[in-house]
Amino acid sequence: MSKELGWKVCLEIGINHLGSYSLLESMIKKTGMAELGVSVTAQIREEDFYKTNKQFYLTLEEHQNFIMLCQQLKIPCGLALGPLFDLQSLKDAGLEPDFIKTLSASSANIEFLKRVYDIYDCPKYMSVGLSNVAYIKDQIIPLMNNKDKLIHTCLSHNSADQNLKDIRLLGSLGVPVCYGLHAVDHNLIYTSIGAGADSVFFYIGDKSLDLPDFEHAIDLVDVADKVNRINACFSAMNEGDDSPKSIKIDFIG
Repeated sequence: MSKELGWKVCLEIGINHLGSYSLLESMIKKTGMAELGVSVTAQIREEDFYKTNKQFYLTLEEHQNFIMLCQQLKIPCGLALGPLFDLQSLKDAGLEPDFIKTLSASSANIEFLKRVYDIYDCPKYMSVGLSNVAYIKDQIIPLMNNKDKLIHTCLSHNSADQNLKDIRLLGSLGVPVCYGLHAVDHNLIYTSIGAGADSVFFYIGDKSLDLPDFEHAIDLVDVADKVNRINACFSAMNEGDDSPKSIKIDFIG
């Protein structure tokens, strides 16, 4: 394991590496994420996806190299999984991430989720953008351990579709809820923190390239500033009425 999982921000490479391991490695180093206190995920999609999108494919060995690089840099790393038919092959290849993220289509497939729990015992973060509350409550939550979390997301780019109040609704079920950004307006991340998000996930990429997650990805050059602003928002959220109040006064107008 790379590092204690105390991070509040996860940078998602997704398939914005465009099938190039050297680009993936460059993304990790250019953002300086080893110094930002964040985690990172790379995506492994379901087998059928690569039949028509071979240009985004990385081998299991390259994903193993990704995990090893993160271990060397002490960056908590995860694998974001589509609903793979052969999940066991990842384990057999020695892929042992610090955590697993399941994409929305994967979380909506309860049999796949059960296989994830059978094969991996690391923390799971489950994106539930395609799942209704009844399914989450009756099917997903009973599987969860105390280190697992839900991720509220909306696959629409439109701000009006984000339903950020659902973060509190899902939290009322007694589990931690994160926010996954898919909107064009990246500032919605800050609103999600005010709505109670436990942590946030967003895609990154070199936006001089034609990226599959271009619209909602944050450019590599902007990542450090975005992370610092997000951390400031989390710092501004106190622990409740019993938390100590600052008496420092910097200015009286």
